[in-house]
Amino acid sequence: MSAEPSEKAAPFPTARTPRTLVALLTGGMGLSMFVLYAIGALGPFLTEDLRISGSQLGLLTAVTFGSATVLSLYAGQVTELLGGRRALTLLLVLVAAGFALLAATRTYGFLLGALVLGGAAQSLANPSTNKLIAAHVPPGRRAFAVGVKQSGVPLAAFTAGLALPTLAGALSWRAALAVVVPVALVAAAAAAMLPRDTVRPTAFRLAFPAAPNRPTRWLTAVSLCIGCCLAALNTYLPLYAHQRLSMGERSSGALIAAIGVSGIASRLLWSRLSDRLDVPRSLLILTVAAVVSAALIPAATAGAWLVWLGAVGLGCSAAAANAVSMVAVTKGSGFGTTGHASAMVSMGFFAGFVAGPLAFGLLVDATGGFTAGWALVTALFAVAGLCSWGGRQIIRDSM
Repeated sequence: MSAEPSEKAAPFPTARTPRTLVALLTGGMGLSMFVLYAIGALGPFLTEDLRISGSQLGLLTAVTFGSATVLSLYAGQVTELLGGRRALTLLLVLVAAGFALLAATRTYGFLLGALVLGGAAQSLANPSTNKLIAAHVPPGRRAFAVGVKQSGVPLAAFTAGLALPTLAGALSWRAALAVVVPVALVAAAAAAMLPRDTVRPTAFRLAFPAAPNRPTRWLTAVSLCIGCCLAALNTYLPLYAHQRLSMGERSSGALIAAIGVSGIASRLLWSRLSDRLDVPRSLLILTVAAVVSAALIPAATAGAWLVWLGAVGLGCSAAAANAVSMVAVTKGSGFGTTGHASAMVSMGFFAGFVAGPLAFGLLVDATGGFTAGWALVTALFAVAGLCSWGGRQIIRDSM
């Protein structure tokens, strides 16, 4: 698949190709999604300090990804206009600004407002990173490069789940969030030093994007369901473990870390395997495994060890699904331009991140328990599997 004109650039110097680039893309992906895992890992602290309900906790995630969903309509175009280097730099600056505001907040309403910046950063994550990979990584290495950079997302889960509850317990949840600011600023400075884009469009204006084509729509549908489930899990799993399984705040947050560490390995493995296996089959296997793993979580009331098994299983399955979709977008010629297709699939993923926590939180408040929410998550994983199966031939033909 050839790079788009706006991203044709001279090859990176040997010493910087492609490790420095891929490492920076991995960090960018992780930082763009860090706020999701921060909300989940700090859920017990937030609910107690701000005295918010389960549905209000879910609204935090919904606002972030609602912003990301809307802005994803234009993120691909912005990436085409700015180029991958500038778009990635902008993403990291937005992360730093967002976490600075989160650390300064004193009210729930202000917290909601600050999370809009997080959504803006997330909308640029896949378009900018995929654009850079398409422009600077040889075709034979792109699948693995995508897998590595997508592993930044579960790496963020691992870091947030282990570090944030400890920092919040020792200092405060605001201080824990403030630690992200200098990290994002250093990464932004590094991104700004990447090679310049040598060719840019001569004329460009933002317009309502064209509808995704058929193969992209199938991937978007899968991403929608996966996003619903992952956002609900990352938002409510620590709270469930704390309230229903009587786990401590640090142990509850460590469940997010368990999803993260298993997700790192699975994204690397499945992105490489999907280069050999067809993408629809990979997605189907992952979603079936996710159904089984999700069913273990409500069963953990009979034995807390089951929640750990479910968390690791979800990291090994559901956490890898979006990486597989992104491999398809960067390698397949039938999905359209890299920026636009990445933005459309990401939009479905982010829309799921809006709906999932809201629906789960409303079920928690309405039923006074978590059982209905876990049933919803399990069912949506099954729907994702059906979408993978239903669009299998269309996606194969686009690769």
